[in-house]
Parts: sequence; C-alpha cells; structure tokens
Amino acid sequence: MVNKKLTNNNTKDYNPEKLALGDLKLSLADSKGVRRQIPALDEHWIAREKPFGTYICMLSSYGSVKSDAALEEWQHVATGCLQDFEFLLHLRHHEFWSYMVHFESAMAAIVTFLQRANPYYRQDSNDNNATTNSNGNALSNAKMLYSQLLNHVIRLIMRLITEKESATEWIAPEHHKSLLYNNYLISVPLLCDLVIAVGDADAQNACVLQTIFDTVLRVQPEYIKDLQEGLAFYESAFLSMQIQVENEGCEGAGGGALLDPAADTPYDDVVLFALDCAYTLRLLLQLCPQLLLACEQLKLVQSIANFYDMTVPMLYRNIYMINANASSLRWLNEARQQFLNVVRTITHAQLEAARGQQLVELLQECLSSQTFVIDYQRQYPVEHDIAVLLKTCPKIKNYKVDFVIAGYQKTLSRCTSGVLADEQLSNANTDDEEEGGAQGAAMAVTTLSTVATIETGGSSGRNKRDIDLEVSAVLDVLPDLGMGFIRRLLTRYDNSEQAIAAILDDNLPPDLMHMDRQEVFIPADPQDKLQRQMGVRHYNVHDGDRYDVLTQDNPQCIIKQGKGLPGEARNAEQLLDDKRDIGQLKQRYQQYALVEETPDEAGTGAEYDDEYDDSYEALNDGQAPPISLLRAKLQQQATAANSAYEAQDASEDEQDDDESDEEQQKQAKRGPADFCENPEVTRARYQQRQQAKYGGQRQHQQGDVTGAPKGQGQSQQTTRNRGQKEAHKSSRANHNRKAGAAFKRSKGMLS
Repeated sequence: MVNKKLTNNNTKDYNPEKLALGDLKLSLADSKGVRRQIPALDEHWIAREKPFGTYICMLSSYGSVKSDAALEEWQHVATGCLQDFEFLLHLRHHEFWSYMVHFESAMAAIVTFLQRANPYYRQDSNDNNATTNSNGNALSNAKMLYSQLLNHVIRLIMRLITEKESATEWIAPEHHKSLLYNNYLISVPLLCDLVIAVGDADAQNACVLQTIFDTVLRVQPEYIKDLQEGLAFYESAFLSMQIQVENEGCEGAGGGALLDPAADTPYDDVVLFALDCAYTLRLLLQLCPQLLLACEQLKLVQSIANFYDMTVPMLYRNIYMINANASSLRWLNEARQQFLNVVRTITHAQLEAARGQQLVELLQECLSSQTFVIDYQRQYPVEHDIAVLLKTCPKIKNYKVDFVIAGYQKTLSRCTSGVLADEQLSNANTDDEEEGGAQGAAMAVTTLSTVATIETGGSSGRNKRDIDLEVSAVLDVLPDLGMGFIRRLLTRYDNSEQAIAAILDDNLPPDLMHMDRQEVFIPADPQDKLQRQMGVRHYNVHDGDRYDVLTQDNPQCIIKQGKGLPGEARNAEQLLDDKRDIGQLKQRYQQYALVEETPDEAGTGAEYDDEYDDSYEALNDGQAPPISLLRAKLQQQATAANSAYEAQDASEDEQDDDESDEEQQKQAKRGPADFCENPEVTRARYQQRQQAKYGGQRQHQQGDVTGAPKGQGQSQQTTRNRGQKEAHKSSRANHNRKAGAAFKRSKGMLS
C-alpha cells in the first residue's frame, strides 16, 4: 500500500516536463522502496478523513442579527469553516483539484456558505443594529470574521476558474471546462447565490463579479444556455408567490399562521423571496448581457408587469391591514424598484440596438398592467425614449408610437398619490438620512403608485360598491353571522362570492379567524356627519337623506309650493273644467277613422294605391301615369254593388225591428208568473214567420245559388250565379270591411 505520507514530499520540480493536470502522473515510493506512477488528479491525494464543516447563517429569521449564545455558536462554526477554506487554498494544484472533484464535502462547504450568506442589500441594516446593540464589540468581530469567510470563498471560486496557476500547474482548456461542467463545480444556482452574497454596492465587488462571469462563460459557453433556461424559473416563481398571497389560510404560505415569532406578518417570506428574485435578476442581466435576448423570447417583462399589477397590490394591502409598521412594506417597495430597473435594462438595450419595433410592441403589451405603467412612467418617462428612438428608427409607424405615449401619460394622469404613500416615502427618506448609506438611498424610492392605488383608488372603488347589497347576499347564505363581522370581511375581498367561499372553506385571514362572528354593526349617525359639515345640528329624522332639500342640491322628491301639486288643478272649478281627457279620447278614435281611396286634389291618383309605383315620385306631375280606366270601372261596379247590399240589409233590419216589436207585445201579454216562454210556442211562432215570409215553399230568386236538390240537375241561371258569386265574393262578408264600416256608420254606430 502506498504510504500517504509521501504526498507531502515537496519536490521543487515535480513536473519538469510541464504537463497538464490531466496528463501528469507523479512517481512515489512506498515504505518498501517500490515506486508507483499515480495520476495527479486522483483520490490518492486526499489525506483528510474528517469532512468539511457546514456553515450556518449569521442572521436569524427575517434579517435580525444573532446575539448572545447564538452569536457565539455562529463564531465557533464560522471559525471552523474559515480554517477549512484556508486548508483548501494552501493545497498544491493537483491536490486542490483532487479535493474538489473527489471529496464531496469540500464543494458542499462552499455551496452551503453561499446559500446562507448575508444578502449584500442587508448590510446597512445589520450595521445599524450592531451599533445599537449592547454587545457591539462581539458583532464587530463577527462582521470581520464574515468578511474573511466571503473573501476566502471568492478566492476559491477564482481558483476553480483559473486554468494556469504557474508554468508547471495548469489544466488543458477542454479538460478544465469538462471538470467544471460535469462535476457541477460551477452551476447556475451557485452563480445566483454568489451575486447576492457579493453584490454591486461596491465598485470593486462589481468588478470581481464581472471577472468571474466573463471567465466562466469563456471557459464553458454551455453556461449561457443554462442561464437562459434558468430565466424560465421566474415565471413559475411569480405564479408561486401569487398563489401564496391568495391562499391566505394555508399554513406556512402567504397568510397562514406565524411559524416564526420574529416575523411581523405571515407574508414576510413571500416579500423576501420577491426581493431576492428582483436583485438576482437585475445583477444577472447586468453581468451577462447575452441574457437580454432570452428575456425577450420568454416575455419576462410581461410576466413582471403582470406580477406587478396583480400580486404586489394584494400583498401590500394584506400586510398593511395586519401591521402598518411592518418592515416587509419597505422590502416590498425595494423589490418593486428592482423590478423596474430590470425592465429598464431590457428596454434600454433595445433602444441602444435600434430595435424600435420590438420596443414599441413591448411597451404596448404592458399597457394592460395599470400599476406597472404608472410606476414605470414616473421613473422612466416613455416619451423620452420614443423621442430618441424616432431619430434612429424613423420608419416606425407614428400611430403606434402616439398610442403608446398617450396610454402611459393618461394612465399616470389618472393616478393621485395617497397619504400613506407620502408617509411611507417620508419614513424611508428619514431612515436614509440617519443611515447615510448608498443602499439606504436606493431604498428611498420616489412615490410609487401601488400604495396610492390601494389607498386612494382602492378606497374609491370600495365606495362605488354596494356594501349593503353584498351584506344581504352573505346573510342569505350564512344567516348566523353578524353584520359587523360581514362588513369587516368584505373589506378584505372584492365581492360577496369570495367572502362566502373563504368562510365555507375556513380560509379566513389570521386577524379575522378568531373574531366574534356575531358582531353587531352600528351605523354612523348621519346627524353627526351633517353637523361636522354644516356646523348646524338638525333634529329631523330625515336630515341628511336623499330627500333633504337643505343638504342635497337635487333631492329625489317633488318640491311643492302652494296648493296642489305642480301641473294639477288648484281648485274644484279648474278640475271640472279640465277637458283634456275628452280630447285624448277624440284623438284616440281619430286613429280608427276610415281612409277613403279617392283622388287627391292634384289628381295624381289615390293616396293608398296598391299599384302605385313610388319610383315616379321624383317626376313632375305631368309625367305621372294616368289612372287605369279598367280600375276606375271596377271601383264604380263595387260601389254600386255595395249600395245594393246596403239597401237590402236596411229592409231586412226593418223587418227584424217589426218582429222584435211583436215579440215585446207578446211578452207584455204574459203574466208575471211566467218565468220563461214555452219552447213549443216559440217554435210555432218561428214556423209561422217562415211561412209568412216564403209562402210555404221557398221561391228561388234571381240571384239564388242554391239551386235544385242533389241529383235533379241545376239550371243554367244557378250555375251563372255561382260563378258571379265566386268572382265578386271579396266585395261582401268579411272581405270588404269598407262596406261593413259604411253600414255601421249608417246605423249610428262608431267604429
């Protein structure tokens, strides 16, 4: 067995041929003097049996620095990690790579530290806490120890991406990129953790990060594809945050029970995750401009705008209702500013590349997200970019450009800053003046519109809702609830359906979960409100309502002055002299007046003529066609036939009148005891009347169409009468309403 103590034999020129690490083999002798050739990259060179230590975070939950015993424990663990990192840095070239490739805990120690490192954007708050803490010296030493750890980790990563350390210690490029990529020594999650741990708050740190990214992408171009695929993670991250905010009752999610007492609200985890995503994305685009094209293909800006418009206002509202002084409100504003910077980076790159069509379409697609449009227009006015764009791309369609500019400006003009937004801004400015740091100045964001939208636009939207109607809808489904509890619940939801669903699913916000569900609602006294407005107190029960003429400019009632109502009679004499109802009846019956088809005064023909061709209306009167002689003749014949029928009907009516008189006389002769007439007498009288009228047997008249009984043949006159009746049947019965109307007028009846 090879003696591992021989690994520490340091020869000055152990690689005289200056071979690469993959081709180098070292000759070693064991205790018996037997020499062996061992590859330079091999597990043989791992002399350590104890695994490397695991780093723990210096910060406790939600950014507060550990203290007392927890801080002492961190210092002990951090000191062990620092010794491990120093051990790796002092290894020779082939030993270092052997540990990185074949000793799993070596790389795990670096990854764990980056995952649990302090975010660079929280350094100022940590310093502030350190100065106010009684154990300031311990925190100062802890900060110095953390700086050494971060420095050693950066040096280890720089050594990993270095191909040639000296003339005898180097790796072939193909072998180097294979080691980094296939053994996951450098990965996308590691790079994301690195940018958050180092940051760009200091120019030197930004330069170090840029060097690392440039070297990694040069050594192994495959990392560009991995980073592009990693950007697709943001779409699922936005969806995850939205689900956590909407599921308020889910344990450990947005509005669940507080799993950590150090959290101000249940939404602190979501806000910190959004803040980390925003900073990581901004730094990745800054350090790797090759990702800008992938952002356009993945429509990352549209995803940010959608998250900005849907999730951020809801998140702010929920946090504010639970704790108005929560630190997560400041973190949320900081995350919003970083998302705006990300969008600005993408649009500025398109502007510099003269990609005008893509820029205009991108801004146009974001118009539907009102909250994002307002904030972006305040930070980076669109009209300035468009003005620069038109100089480089004059062929862009002007109507699209005008539409985008008008949309952004109109959306901003309709938004007014809220009081709470101004307070939030003033608090942020005060904290920045006290801290005096560059990061604090970055947190002092100009008045962003989500706060204003929620506190002003949101309240106006709630005023437009009919809360009483929604309360009634909830009571119809859940009558055991109190109106006070329902009103509190409706302030947290957009409509009654969502409130009912939350109650039935037992998915209420934490602050409403244990409230009294039979809370009574006591409405505000309208007299108190009226007194505050006018300074005069009234004692009428109707004061301040919609019928009050003293407070309403247009009361929903009729103002009566003097006797009677407006437009009605003042006394009985005017009421009796009012003949308007008779005039209305007269006008009503005039609508049924007969319209005669007689030639008009101009002699151009009948007013209602079925055969009249209205195409001749534009011609002169002399050019109008004459009345058809045949039609005039048919009209005369019809008039004559109607007159004959009217005379016959008149004679029949006279006979019927005479018969009715006889009936009345006979009825008068009946005694008062006769309740009704005997049917036999009625039938006999009818037969006598028929005998007197037709003389025993009905004689055929000239116009009779009945003819002889069936089987005895019909006369020629009967057949001719039937044809005449068939030809002129439209002039009688129900087909000729004019004749019927004329008959009724002759009898004194009104139609």
